[in-house]
Amino acid sequence: MESKLIQMKSRTVYSLMLSMIMFLFIAFTGNIQAQVVVNENGSFESSEVTVGEDTTGTIEGWSLEIDDTGDANFIIVDDTVQAGDRALAVIVNATGANAWNIQAINEVFDVVPGQAYTLSVWLKSSAAGSSVDVTIGNPSFNEFGRSSEEVGTEWEEFTLDFTVPSGDTLGRAPLHFSFDENVGDTIWVDNLTVSYPNLYPVLVEAESGEIGDEWEIVEEEDISYITITTDHSETSGTPDYPGENRTVSYEVTFPAAGNYDLFAKVRVGSDTFDDDSWFTPHGFGEKDPANAEDWNTVNGMQQAGYAESSAVVREAGGLGEEVWKWVNLSKNGFQSEPSDTFIVEEGALTQTFVIGGREDGFDIDRIAFGGSDLYFTVENLENGEAGSTQPPAPPVEPLDPIADGKDKFLGNVYSASQIEDFTSYWNQVTPENAGKWGSVEGTQDNMNWNALDAAYDLAKDNGFPFRFHILTWGGQQPGWINDLSTEEQLEEIEEWYDAVAERYPDMEYVEVVNEGSNNHQLPDGQSGEANYIEALGGTGATGHDWIITAFEMARERFPDSKLMINDYGIVGNVTATNNYLNIIEDLQERDLIDVIGVQAHAFSVVPAEPSNLERTLDMLGETGLPIQATEMDIDGNPDGTEAESDAVQQERYQRIFPIFWEHTSVEGVTLWGWRPGLWRNDEEAFLVRNNGEERPALEWLRAYVDSAQVSVGIEDLRDGLPVSHRLYNNYPNPFNPTTQIKYDVAKASDVNIKVYDITGRLVQTLVDNRQASGTYTVSFDASGLSTGVYFYRIQTGSFMDVKQMMLIK
Repeated sequence: MESKLIQMKSRTVYSLMLSMIMFLFIAFTGNIQAQVVVNENGSFESSEVTVGEDTTGTIEGWSLEIDDTGDANFIIVDDTVQAGDRALAVIVNATGANAWNIQAINEVFDVVPGQAYTLSVWLKSSAAGSSVDVTIGNPSFNEFGRSSEEVGTEWEEFTLDFTVPSGDTLGRAPLHFSFDENVGDTIWVDNLTVSYPNLYPVLVEAESGEIGDEWEIVEEEDISYITITTDHSETSGTPDYPGENRTVSYEVTFPAAGNYDLFAKVRVGSDTFDDDSWFTPHGFGEKDPANAEDWNTVNGMQQAGYAESSAVVREAGGLGEEVWKWVNLSKNGFQSEPSDTFIVEEGALTQTFVIGGREDGFDIDRIAFGGSDLYFTVENLENGEAGSTQPPAPPVEPLDPIADGKDKFLGNVYSASQIEDFTSYWNQVTPENAGKWGSVEGTQDNMNWNALDAAYDLAKDNGFPFRFHILTWGGQQPGWINDLSTEEQLEEIEEWYDAVAERYPDMEYVEVVNEGSNNHQLPDGQSGEANYIEALGGTGATGHDWIITAFEMARERFPDSKLMINDYGIVGNVTATNNYLNIIEDLQERDLIDVIGVQAHAFSVVPAEPSNLERTLDMLGETGLPIQATEMDIDGNPDGTEAESDAVQQERYQRIFPIFWEHTSVEGVTLWGWRPGLWRNDEEAFLVRNNGEERPALEWLRAYVDSAQVSVGIEDLRDGLPVSHRLYNNYPNPFNPTTQIKYDVAKASDVNIKVYDITGRLVQTLVDNRQASGTYTVSFDASGLSTGVYFYRIQTGSFMDVKQMMLIK
């Protein structure tokens, strides 16, 4: 208990430190909106230093004027500058009748009628209280704006916002110095700019670059694009770099310095997840095609992007294959890390940008760079139109999760296409592909934890249960594992388990084996891609020794997590359920399993009779173990109209979902995606549209969960015995001085119940002996204790739970 409290405090401190670090990072290196500067030589860098008090020299881009009785010297200096190597010094000797009798005019530059601009100038004086008029106007002396400024003895920036009137296409920026308070003073001027935000994307046609031999330019109706003709496994490339002849290089000229996001218009081929990756560079410049450090792997384009003209291309999106779509690569990692934000500095507006091919079947039409703090729609990117500085209105107001405060959780998967507005709907997190061994260690000894870290952090930051998916599975395993000996495979499996346990010590649930029953996807090199079943003991005497070995290894490494098995095609199928139970019961005998997972994909639950779904859940519940519906998705009707698809999906949810939610052995349901881009996207299993609009099934789901009265782990009909271990809330609570604590023991086991105070100090041991299956009540007498919060904890086998009670005297 004490260690748990310490972990909670440590996590809080860590979160605060991380927040502060992120704040400082954003403050000092955050988005800098690119500004297009329209005037010339506002910093005087193109001018020679003036010798003596010479007022006759020509200063490029400037007019220096003294009229009437004004008297001043204009000098280019290099010893008093705000930035760079030059500045203008104005020495006021005497004033004329008007403020403009001494003036420096930055001449003449192009402006756009109706465009909003900002004039910025840095000023400093030899004496406090000097005055300068900062003005902007056209060559006919009609002003667009004016600001009178008091100048001090330290450099200070002064700005003036203005909009160019209709009809004006030229501008000039006069500074006025003819004020009595300036006589005898020197006023320095530096870095005058007239600029406007760079709202426009920089568009690059993909076929316009220097293209490697393994790329091909394709003409298709009214579009030209490039496609990589080879896969990395066939050439000099690897999963980590493109290889020779597999890059495209561009020279890109930017209108202004600033921070730019990378966008691309891409299309994924018919092989979906085998056609959906490429490489972007780490920053600008030439790149080595055989050096992984130069490249960022962009994977997961299959579940990404936007095509609707009004859609803002900022989040991950969720379109599938064989459709042209825009993606934002700097804001989203998809199945990898986000691509860089590309920084363009003053004086280096032309940059080399290089991309690389990874999987064949992937097409690229355009690349675009847009200001990192701007919002671009598909239409903006297609037409080179200005983005917006204002974010779009959220499609939904932030809400509490659907099952917030309920006895059961309603969760969802973490993937790039599924996380927008996640916490407004779901209160449990499962990584979709990010936790699969093949996703983490595609290259031997090179672990990519980015997406998995993000899923874990989402759960921990919001107090949601986290379920790890998956330690052992015949599918989506690293390809290199099949080339090792049995002994080497076991070493690598152990390293994989160890690495997960070390990195994620606070997981509520760990799926140990996925799809290991009914000849589904075993790691036997036949039903599944991986062939390391013998490294785990093969089928052996039980027919599934390898599963038992995997759970033994997991129990040793994850002692504080609940271990799960998971499989599809179970619910609704009595034969498959009996086969599944043979494995589960062998694990139970060895105290190796805590939760049963049953996938609830549409292809198995939609055609099943409700009575068969209930029957098989009952069969699994008789083990005494809780059940989780781990991968639920329910289709619409992709062959019908939008309204017809909505109606079909809602009817199916209403028929199927309550069977799971209301079953007393089911402790939670996890949907396998809810936004476009989910696994069954073509079957229209998503619950919101690409713009965030809720479909009727989601509206019904929220209302149903809010009103449904359900419980978990109540006694079944099997001789009145509990189906799972359970610790109840004490009664009464608050109490004085005694209260009753009720608990269930699902099978004979050692039971330990202890009471702790708020500091984690042990107060009293209530139970410490072996008990048979049954429901028990123990009394706690707090006569000798002070008013306050106390905790009571049960430990029986691998089951542990903690609850809180309040003593009030």
